[in-house]
Amino acid sequence: MNELHVLTTGEAARYCGVNFRTVIRWIERGQLKAYKLPGRGDHRICVEDFVGFLRDNAMPVPTELAGASRKVLMLAGDPELTGAARQALQQEGCEVEIAGDAFVAGTLMAGCKPALLLMDANLVGVTGFQILDHLRSNSDFANVGVLVVAPVGERDQQRWLDAGADALISQAADRGELAAKVKLLLEI
Repeated sequence: MNELHVLTTGEAARYCGVNFRTVIRWIERGQLKAYKLPGRGDHRICVEDFVGFLRDNAMPVPTELAGASRKVLMLAGDPELTGAARQALQQEGCEVEIAGDAFVAGTLMAGCKPALLLMDANLVGVTGFQILDHLRSNSDFANVGVLVVAPVGERDQQRWLDAGADALISQAADRGELAAKVKLLLEI
């Protein structure tokens, strides 16, 4: 499959079944994120932004574009967790990046633009709640799903969900349960 990174307004319009001028209006109103090319000023839309726009507006995501949303960033310091989770996610066809701390995770968030953040609740140095607050307050990361791996017996699950996590899974969960949650969040 040819790797597709950006769309023209005409291509986006064909996917939505609308005139390209409608897509330009969405861009001008700030509803659809895009950038202008130098010279003529034509717009280009990143596929990840377009897929997020479609999901936000309850529009169907074409199958050839849905594949662009299989990137997972794992933020965890526990080597046992990262090894098992990475293997399970790769078996499901996900691209997995691993960050051992919040600084590296921030760099990878900007660079690889993951569709899902798998975050260990037992982070050292910065709390998961601070990370969730930052993600949910930044429009660039608003569409990133967050799955929190909570310690066994976590009593404050609702607090994670209220802070912006999309789902929780116990650290004792098996690979099958992890894969099922990830598939659900990525809509694979």
